Amino acid sequence: MNRPTSSADAAAFWQFSLMVYSRPQVAACCLGLQDEYGFDVNIVLLCLWLAQTRGRTVGRTEIEALRAGVADLNENLVRPIRLARRKARSIIETAPDPQAGAERRELYAALKAIELRGERLIQAALIECLGGGDTDGGTEAQAAARASLETYRKSIGAPDAAAAILAQLTIRALCRAEGQSGHIT
Repeated sequence: MNRPTSSADAAAFWQFSLMVYSRPQVAACCLGLQDEYGFDVNIVLLCLWLAQTRGRTVGRTEIEALRAGVADLNENLVRPIRLARRKARSIIETAPDPQAGAERRELYAALKAIELRGERLIQAALIECLGGGDTDGGTEAQAAARASLETYRKSIGAPDAAAAILAQLTIRALCRAEGQSGHIT
C-alpha cells in the first residue's frame, strides 16, 4: 500500500479539521477543552482524523511526543497571536467612532488569519511528528477516537469532567462521517 506524503497527509488533515470544526457545537467543545482543561485542539483533531481515516489510536508516548513536537510553535507563535486576537475582539465594541471600529475589526480579521496560518503550521508539524504507521487493523472510528482522547485526557491530568465533553465531541465530529444522524439529546 502506498502511503501518502506528509504534505498530502497535512492537507487532508487540515481539510478534515475545517469540515469537523464547522459542525454544530464542535468548535464550542474544542474551545472548552482548550480553555478549561488545557487540551491542544490540534492534537484532539488529529486523534479524530486518525480514528476516522485509519481506524488508528494514539498512545500515551505518542501523545507526549506530539505535545513536545509542537510546544515551541504553540507557546511562541499561536498562543500569543490568539491572545492578541481575543483582545482585539474585546475592544471592537469600545471603539470611540465608526472609523476606529472598522480599524479594530480589520486588525481582528488579520490576527485571525495569521492565527489560522499558525494552526496549519502546527498541524503539519504534528503530521511530521507521527512519522510512519498506518492502521490499528480497522478499529471502528468512534472507538479509536474515544480510546485516543481518553489517553490524551489522562496524559495531561484533565479531570473526569473533560471526559464527557470528549465523548460529546467524538459523536458530533464523527457521526456524520459514519452515516449516523448526529442527534444528541
